[in-house]
Amino acid sequence: MKTHRFALLGLTAATFLLAFWAFGRVDPHYYYTVGVRSMASSWHAFFFGAFDPAGTISVDKVPGSLWLQALSVRVFGFHTWAVLLPSALAVAATVPVLFAAVRLWIGSRAGLIAAAVFALTPVTVVLARVNIPDTFLVLCMVCAALATSKAVKDGRWPQLLIAAVWIGVGFQMKMTQAFLVLPALGIAYLVTAPGGFLSRLGRVSAAGVVALAVSSLWLVFVALTPVGSRPYVDGSTHNSVWEMALLYNGFGRFSSGAATTAQVSSFLADFGGSPGLFRLFNAEVAVQISWLLPLALVAVVVGFVKRPRDSGVILWSTWLLVHVVLFSAAPGIHPYYTAALAPAIAALTAYAIHVDSRLAWLGIVWPVVLCVREGLGWLAIVLVAGALVALVARLRAVAVVALVAGPGAVAVLASGKTFDGLTSLNPVAGQGSPLSHAGMAAMHGLPSDTPFPPGMGDMNMITPNAGVLRYVTQNHARERYLFAVPTANTAAPYLRAGYSVLPMGGFTGAAAVPSIVELQELVRSGQLRHVLIGGFHGGMGGSVSIERQEWVAKNCAPVPATEYQGASGSSGPPGHPELLFDCRPGGSR
Repeated sequence: MKTHRFALLGLTAATFLLAFWAFGRVDPHYYYTVGVRSMASSWHAFFFGAFDPAGTISVDKVPGSLWLQALSVRVFGFHTWAVLLPSALAVAATVPVLFAAVRLWIGSRAGLIAAAVFALTPVTVVLARVNIPDTFLVLCMVCAALATSKAVKDGRWPQLLIAAVWIGVGFQMKMTQAFLVLPALGIAYLVTAPGGFLSRLGRVSAAGVVALAVSSLWLVFVALTPVGSRPYVDGSTHNSVWEMALLYNGFGRFSSGAATTAQVSSFLADFGGSPGLFRLFNAEVAVQISWLLPLALVAVVVGFVKRPRDSGVILWSTWLLVHVVLFSAAPGIHPYYTAALAPAIAALTAYAIHVDSRLAWLGIVWPVVLCVREGLGWLAIVLVAGALVALVARLRAVAVVALVAGPGAVAVLASGKTFDGLTSLNPVAGQGSPLSHAGMAAMHGLPSDTPFPPGMGDMNMITPNAGVLRYVTQNHARERYLFAVPTANTAAPYLRAGYSVLPMGGFTGAAAVPSIVELQELVRSGQLRHVLIGGFHGGMGGSVSIERQEWVAKNCAPVPATEYQGASGSSGPPGHPELLFDCRPGGSR
């Protein structure tokens, strides 16, 4: 038992180090990091998830994961490592929780195997190195699985409610994606827990109510807060927190109805490869997550054949199958979404080895193929050699090591990978794929042949326009906002540097903030003088954005380009330069 404890402690520490040792090589996610800095500036901004310190507009997510990062910044100051630290701690915390859940099911040795597989899954490592919410979501879901396992094991009714609370907390991290494990938890309890069926059904129903109640707490509070006392809710076109959480970040990802969801859907459609049965095995996704997915699927079949009413088989198999179906069918997915598969793959891999160690040799086949396909011939040789040694010597431990060596080697290499500029938007192990030009153009309302990064730099999302910044700071006269810009993307580098900038339209540009009436009042009351339109993000937002920009062009004076453009000329894609206007009555004309 002590050996298992020391092994678990070492594995937990190693997981933290893999996620955090190279933090200096990581630029945190530009959008979330700006929100974190703003949220750390005041408790009002903190609670409502304000994207800018003036509290004009919120981030386009429920801000649960950003709360943890903002608390870290309040304690340690605004540093890259302070922003990234909570993610590394969260992935490390997931390791002992997953161990405990699998140990309760099939023993300590299997628990260690599951913990090792999870920790050495490439997507687990690369995701935890940046400040994206999914790492925190996975922790909450695994905590819910552990609580459900305890409830099933000895019929402890409060443990089921604890699981429901964890699902609610998971919703605060990544919204409706937390609900994807509800079928796994609910079915496992309904089928295998002690007591009569009606009693079990009543308990599951009560737990569902608790999960919904905890999930809704922040949403309800924001919805009941007068609109004048909180930021505009980004991710909606009607200042609705329900629209943001359930449509823009939920069902809208499978359609393209509203202006906000249409642009995000068009952007995501170019990630993850084409939908279909083999998406999780394609060149973009496979190296992130699918190393042991075939073995996990074999374990599902074996489990339902041998122990169809086993709680662990039902829980982890349902978890796996629900996610596999959804990620395979979705129009577009960031590869890092598949991190939610890692706990189920890890648990089922441990189960496969537990019931029949010979399955470990079967599980080696796909990792070898994947290594060859990815140009990692040396690693394929290592895997084959390890499998042969294990087979000849009949050493199960060697087979397990060979099994995790493939994903483990890629994960270790990925732990030191540099994520700079915009690469933290889509963190992947290995080469990955660049941002799609077609998807970027569609999202930004520009022609499909428009050049985008790396050819066009970082689109002013990471680095501010130095000429514009110099001009507006020199001509700033205590207005509330230094200037206004199209979308939160253009505002990001200025806000990150500590300037008060108005992010018109939010992330997609389609949010009705400020409205024309509000824009007029900001100018009239002296809160806003300079407005920037055009550029990389001026075409986003549809009719709402066009109306704002037309008002600016009609009612404000253009600042001579020579006053703010550098020696390299205008900033922006060809034919779409950034244009600065002075809206002060009598401004430079």
